[in-house]
Amino acid sequence: MKHKVLNNIAAKEYPKYVVTLMYAYLFCYYVRPQDNIPGMGIVPWVGVLFLIVTIYGFFNFKISLLKTPVGLIFWLGVMFGLVGIGAISPASFKLAIKWMFQTFPQCVMLYLVFKSGSQIKGLFHWWCVIYFFMAIITIKNAPRGPGDFTNDPNDAALALSMGLPFVFYAAQQLDLSKKLKYFYYLTVILILVGIIFTTSRGGFLGLLAAILVIWWLSKSRVKIALYSFLIAMTAGILVMGVLPSGYIDEVNSISDPNDETRIERFRTWEMGWIMFKDKPLVGIGAGNFMYTTANYQRKTSWWTRNEKSLVGRSAHSLYFQILPELGLIGIMFYAYAMIYAPLKLYVLRKKTTGVDEQDELVRLLSNSLIAAMAAYAVSGAFISVAYYPHIPIWITMYAIIIRYSNTNLDQSISTVTTSKV
Repeated sequence: MKHKVLNNIAAKEYPKYVVTLMYAYLFCYYVRPQDNIPGMGIVPWVGVLFLIVTIYGFFNFKISLLKTPVGLIFWLGVMFGLVGIGAISPASFKLAIKWMFQTFPQCVMLYLVFKSGSQIKGLFHWWCVIYFFMAIITIKNAPRGPGDFTNDPNDAALALSMGLPFVFYAAQQLDLSKKLKYFYYLTVILILVGIIFTTSRGGFLGLLAAILVIWWLSKSRVKIALYSFLIAMTAGILVMGVLPSGYIDEVNSISDPNDETRIERFRTWEMGWIMFKDKPLVGIGAGNFMYTTANYQRKTSWWTRNEKSLVGRSAHSLYFQILPELGLIGIMFYAYAMIYAPLKLYVLRKKTTGVDEQDELVRLLSNSLIAAMAAYAVSGAFISVAYYPHIPIWITMYAIIIRYSNTNLDQSISTVTTSKV
């Protein structure tokens, strides 16, 4: 059968404690209780948890997994190592080792554990719980997020923007209780407040991207646009009184040509473009941008020795991180995750009729992933997030929903064939 590899991998059932382990893994990864609850970081229990998940992934690894979408995470790690040959620092090899021997086995376990409709539905809900706590912690820590890859205000806003579609679409499920539906809508509100409290301009644009995609994917665009306008007008009046000081000015500064951050960002991007032209095929090596700026700053059009030096500065853009560091080879890898995969989900969602629970789950999760990637692609234009967990986790969720859809398709074909016989 066409999806034989996917179905064979999905055959094994894991005990409930393994499912709980994966829930704990995701919660600690994103919510960071060890960084936000006093005393929880004294003992390195989170490190032990992550190590257990990694070991589980190694023991359950099969070569056939490399043929699935989740295998892209491993091949990205291989690519990081290859482009690092001859690089100015060992950063590429560190990333390669991390993605191949830590991130990949962890994502393998997520992929293997969550396969049935009920398990995927439970994971869908768990993401909403995670974003609920992330939003609360971001509001408390404003403008910063929970920590690690969401500690910076821009990073926190990006993560919350990617989470908004999951919570919004989870609330659209037909069999929800009123309490659960209210919880999801409360979480949506908290996410919006959390993004505002970060005062991140890039995060605000990512939020707009997610909302626009949600609108585009809806069946009643005119109706939703009208309701959204009325809600925005009403909420706007209420929110204006609680906005962080200077938030409006911060957002408006996006178009300010004299904004210092904007000027430095453009100058950094010019360095990235020169790096790419110098090594267009394999780039300067993953994670090597800040270590290589000293060699390229003097080649820019703006450098006069009287300007502020940007040596050691990161790319501050997903695209000007991938382009110079990974070259054309890296662009192809990321294009799969950021363009091809969302388009495939778009086609997949259009094939669902929505008449049964399976189709509904596929459609809602597909919509969530498409809108989340839009937020990542837009916010990422202003943040160096190429190697953050967002990409491997997104790819894993994509792999899970593709397998689930294919498994249901094969079962339907088998049922039809049997009935004809």
